[in-house]
Amino acid sequence: MVFLVLYFVLQSQQEQKIPPNQQAELVQKDKSISTSGKPTGAKALPASNETIHQTQIKKNKGSLKPGLKQQADSGTSQKKTQSVTTSPAKVKRTPANSNRPPPADSSKSTAKSKPELGQLRELGGKVWESVAGLRYGPGSQEKHRLLHIMRHAEDQPNRPGKHGVFLGDGDRKKILALIDEAYLKALKGGRKVAKKQEGNRVVYTVDMGRRIGFVGGKVGNKQGKPAASKIRLVLEGTNVITAFPL
Repeated sequence: MVFLVLYFVLQSQQEQKIPPNQQAELVQKDKSISTSGKPTGAKALPASNETIHQTQIKKNKGSLKPGLKQQADSGTSQKKTQSVTTSPAKVKRTPANSNRPPPADSSKSTAKSKPELGQLRELGGKVWESVAGLRYGPGSQEKHRLLHIMRHAEDQPNRPGKHGVFLGDGDRKKILALIDEAYLKALKGGRKVAKKQEGNRVVYTVDMGRRIGFVGGKVGNKQGKPAASKIRLVLEGTNVITAFPL
């Protein structure tokens, strides 16, 4: 008991020695410590680690803003889409991206391989044969049947009578193609083909069903150059003697 009395006497003396302003600072420190949740002196009980951790978790959850949650959700969704897009996609092989050559079109290849009407091949001896099988050789006043045919490529207004003129602007290939077409129709026959035998010559008059020239010369020019849709074809076998529109 004596020791306890001495302890309290000494403690009271120490408190009297401390100046009043320092005692006020100590009181404020004790108050701040008590309000901040920290222990004040020996009376405050220390908080356990588990309770402190739980309170921090609650504060963090409460402080999360909706924008941050949306960013977090968008981040996870982006990861999912990236994982989906990075998966290898199956590429369908099409003719455009395939290494194999496209199949050849038989119709186009055969059409290209066949020569067009109006083309000529030389047989020798100044004789030329057309695709349809007509032959053009020496003869007539022009010394060659081709030269005679080409007289019907342009009009001769001062020529007596009628003068048939082919369309085609003087293009020999176009004119010979028309003659080949008329010859093939003549071989088939029909109502639009008239055939006449004159000695060793055959005269065909073929209705082409369209305008293939006009009638010129003096008579044709007086009549206003009427359209011609027929071809007169004179042959000796397959040798062409003459051919002109009428």
